[in-house]
Amino acid sequence: MDAVVDPLAQQFLAAAARAADWIAARQNSDGSFCNAGDSISGYYKVPFALSLAGRQRQALQLADWIAEHHFSPAGDFGPPGHRGSDHERWPTYQNAWLVQGLHRLERWDLSLQGARFLLEYQVPLGGFYAREGETRIVEPVCTSWSGLAALTTGYLAAARKAGDALARMVNLQPEPGRFYFRMDADGNLITDSPEDGCLFSYVDADVPGQIYYNPGIALIFLCHLHRATGQESYLRAAQTLFDFAESCAADVYAFPPSGKLGLGCALLFELTGCPAARGAALRVGEYLVETQTPEGIWRLPEVEPYAAPKYRGGRDIDLDIAAEFSVFLSEIAWRV
Repeated sequence: MDAVVDPLAQQFLAAAARAADWIAARQNSDGSFCNAGDSISGYYKVPFALSLAGRQRQALQLADWIAEHHFSPAGDFGPPGHRGSDHERWPTYQNAWLVQGLHRLERWDLSLQGARFLLEYQVPLGGFYAREGETRIVEPVCTSWSGLAALTTGYLAAARKAGDALARMVNLQPEPGRFYFRMDADGNLITDSPEDGCLFSYVDADVPGQIYYNPGIALIFLCHLHRATGQESYLRAAQTLFDFAESCAADVYAFPPSGKLGLGCALLFELTGCPAARGAALRVGEYLVETQTPEGIWRLPEVEPYAAPKYRGGRDIDLDIAAEFSVFLSEIAWRV
């Protein structure tokens, strides 16, 4: 921590460490965070978080447990037939977190096979598909995080295809005040709303309480992909997403879905030196520090999209959020 000069960054790292301490205290003696028959929903971000927090030994213990109990020869994670509703909607997102985290831990046997499994979900357009009922769509969550898993493990061609799909999404936007984040498998932007409402169709710049992680997660991946390739189309798309975020309501950097946006802004600052991007990343970090509980975790507000009972303080959701925000706080701190 002594190498970090900015006092806010020091606060971010301290908050990240508190969250990692809370996570580590919940680990079982065999390295697990759940029973072998449970889903991966509570721990899939934990290898990444523990490795960033310098807790490699505990992260590797978890990796050993995953290899024994939650990894198939095909490269899938978790017990057969026991996956949560988020997995049904985003079939690659949880696995992509594990691939990235396990690759950081040098568990190549898990990360490389896990990445190959993810490639089966990539459609010809380049995106990694999500589901709306029986329909396959391309959206930022699966495409960005699976694309980043591909980039992390050396599948550069697949990562480029994912980046091209996201850049296409950005370039197709029909109006400046909205970011539509759904395309069909042929690359056509979907501008009508699904049954669960406009929150799950677009981000409205004029309305607070939006799902800001949709532009945020795309911003993260596009910045990393530009760093890897030097391709300007990825940086232009990233800058467009940031410009859109800057036009959004006052809570754009202070709402639970803002975490991914904060990291994306930090990465954009690192690439471009844009002061506004640095300021945005710092505001997200400050929000995460301010909303962390004394024990080191976060509680989601009872508003959409977090009104469902599953978000009310269960072990899995607490582990999920603590791990994610610990990662983002650390990553932001190192870049601002």
